[in-house]
Amino acid sequence: MENISRIKERCVGCKSCEQSCPKHCISMVENKEGFWYPVVDEKSCIGCKRCLKTCSAEKTDLHRNEPQHVWAWRNKNDTDIMRSASGGAADSAAKAILQMGGVVYGAAYDYQLVVSHIEVRNDAEREKIQSSKYVQSDLKDSYSKVKRRLSEGKTVLFTGTPCQIAGLYAFLGGDQPNLYTVDLICHGVPSPKFFKKYLEYKNKQAGDRVIYFNFRSKDKRGWGTQYLLKIETETETKTKNLFIDPYGKHFMDGDCYREICYQCPFANTSRVGDLTVGDFWGIAKSHPEFNSPKGVSSVFVNTEKGQQLFEKMESFAEVKQATLEDGMVKQHNLVRPSDRPITRDVFYVGIDEPEFVDRIKVGLQLKARLKTMLPSKLIQTIKKKL
Repeated sequence: MENISRIKERCVGCKSCEQSCPKHCISMVENKEGFWYPVVDEKSCIGCKRCLKTCSAEKTDLHRNEPQHVWAWRNKNDTDIMRSASGGAADSAAKAILQMGGVVYGAAYDYQLVVSHIEVRNDAEREKIQSSKYVQSDLKDSYSKVKRRLSEGKTVLFTGTPCQIAGLYAFLGGDQPNLYTVDLICHGVPSPKFFKKYLEYKNKQAGDRVIYFNFRSKDKRGWGTQYLLKIETETETKTKNLFIDPYGKHFMDGDCYREICYQCPFANTSRVGDLTVGDFWGIAKSHPEFNSPKGVSSVFVNTEKGQQLFEKMESFAEVKQATLEDGMVKQHNLVRPSDRPITRDVFYVGIDEPEFVDRIKVGLQLKARLKTMLPSKLIQTIKKKL
């Protein structure tokens, strides 16, 4: 019987099929690498093909738009911008929707540092979805919750990777009144199992439990010079360059992503979200007067709704108009998917073994180590001269 089983490795793990099946005969199950894929109880399947009709892999052309405007964005609130990965644009969008009485969905850590999409209803909860989480977020039943909130007349903002936004539109059958979306410029996603194994490794290293984790801390070095991990246990706080960390190094190398990430149909300028948000890496050259060690976001306005949302959130920031070319500097995932390294073939071999993370090689990474030792202002000066 034809159903979601035929999608195979094109699956992005959004769980739309599981939530849409009228017979509840689809379960999302971890494969050996720790990525979710659908498993169908063929005896219960009635062949309605609802799972295929709501699959983002089957609906890659749904709600696609070219950017109409591009902006550089700096959140005016010091606390919010320092908690954000770059300029705090996605956070400003969330703040605007909450002030309208709406709800927001985004990726957050739970008590055990498992990343999943949660519903945010106030500013205290908004803090949970600030900054980047470089692991695939578990969407759980968030699409069903969005549908229910929309039917109640609520305004909803959904933030996530492009494939997660595409899955939402497929699940809902297209765009809906009062729905706004923000897609994030995405390299690819490692598996939750890899991140879990890594946290176990860090717990063992520290002899304590990790209680706070931030992939993009600005506390010591600001934004733009390097990525700094910040890890807190109950007894100490440590920071580390992402490139010399076993998880961070392989996330940046891209040899631990979900297979579909290397063929991502959303890695181009035909965007699925009303707004697209990312780091404005080219700002130091295109608009040096607007550059800031606190962070600058690029905001791509892709739809009329996106323009409406931009206008609602604009009061929270300083903005500067830019070109599409300006915003695409060092953002190769707006041009093509991440390359698949040959090491991807063997990366997840032995992931269930206790010493898996201990065996992951990082190498000398002399450039990254040198950046850690040099003052950030000196690095920025050298970059400007180069």
